[in-house]
Amino acid sequence: MESLNQPDLFRAALWLIALTLFIFLLVIYGLRKIRQGVKEAFNPDGVMESGKSSGGGSRDMAFVFNTFQKTLKEISEKKHELIQMHQEAEERIRQMERYNQCILESMVSGVIAFDCKGDLTSMNLAAAEILGWPRDVDSIGKSFEVVMEGSDQLKEILKKVLEDRRKILREEIPFTLQDGERRWLGVNASPLKGDDGEMIGITLVFTDLTEVKELQRQVELKNRLADLGKMSAGIAHEFRNSLGAILGYARLVERQAVHNDLLKESVEGIMAEVKSFDAMLTDFLNFARPVELNREECRLGDLVKESLDVLSEEIKKSGGKVETLFEDSFPVYADHTLIRQALTNLIKNALEAVGREGKIKIQEKRIAGRMEIWIHDNGCGISKENHKKIFEPFFTTKREGTGLGLAITQKTILSHQGSLTIKSEEGEGTLVI
Repeated sequence: MESLNQPDLFRAALWLIALTLFIFLLVIYGLRKIRQGVKEAFNPDGVMESGKSSGGGSRDMAFVFNTFQKTLKEISEKKHELIQMHQEAEERIRQMERYNQCILESMVSGVIAFDCKGDLTSMNLAAAEILGWPRDVDSIGKSFEVVMEGSDQLKEILKKVLEDRRKILREEIPFTLQDGERRWLGVNASPLKGDDGEMIGITLVFTDLTEVKELQRQVELKNRLADLGKMSAGIAHEFRNSLGAILGYARLVERQAVHNDLLKESVEGIMAEVKSFDAMLTDFLNFARPVELNREECRLGDLVKESLDVLSEEIKKSGGKVETLFEDSFPVYADHTLIRQALTNLIKNALEAVGREGKIKIQEKRIAGRMEIWIHDNGCGISKENHKKIFEPFFTTKREGTGLGLAITQKTILSHQGSLTIKSEEGEGTLVI
């Protein structure tokens, strides 16, 4: 049997009170009639006066009827008051629920609730955005194993909270989105308890620490580079002295090898290798030494055009097409030379990746007060294995590369308090931001 709601219960109670009062009045009326009959039976005259009995009965009935009507009216008024009070209480509850929901939706932290079986019961907007999870009716009821598929560590935490019924606080956990992007989450998980203190589920509160982690990584990289710069300066000086001596001896031999083609060819090989090593040493010093910025007002669109002018011959040879989109280029304060070199290196990498008939799209964007340059190519892309190493010094997949180009470019961008992100899949092209 379905339970009655509160208005039905109030109505039933009021009618029960009215019926009880009516029966009570009838009993009183009956007792009064019996009492009157007894008095008449013991009347000394032994005769009942005509009309008195019937007149008294009419007055009694009128009294009972009027009293009953008055009582019903009062009960009806009380009923309306109770219904109104109940409606006002329900409206206050709805307002409180809406207020609490607004608080949840306004939070920058993600908040998720699961029941005791580990099935999803609620998720606020921030949680859906951080995890890249759709907020729809189909999501409700899904297991935490499915919702938290991007992190085995997070699934283990939720499992422990369900089993041990204890809080797990201030954990930092990596989470992989469905598109492969990796984020860092600061996690707090705790049992959710009802009014009686019994556990009715678990709550998960988390924040996106990805930017914080990236800043920490940049600071660590700057510190390592500073230490490396101090150590490498002396070593590079000694290397250059040795290279100078080798190059000097090679030139002496070259003068005496005018009529010896084999010896001349060998000397030219030695000199080419010395110059190549010297160029690599220069790149290494540029990478290792602290960056001194000479900031001035410049526009990124103009710097991109200068880089394209530098690479104009290579663009013609490659046969690729370069498209630029700069509607309103905003001024920035940066080292003109270093940023142009960084852009030149990135565009050159894109040219080498696309080959003939390839396409490169360069776009300037203003996002959240930051200026961004997007370089997108439809080239060969980067494998997952190589993607992890692209910023490591001396890592290269080119025959003649030193492996320091991207490392130096990243260092230049970081020194301007910027960031360098490369998104790529093998065979799908590359996006540099």
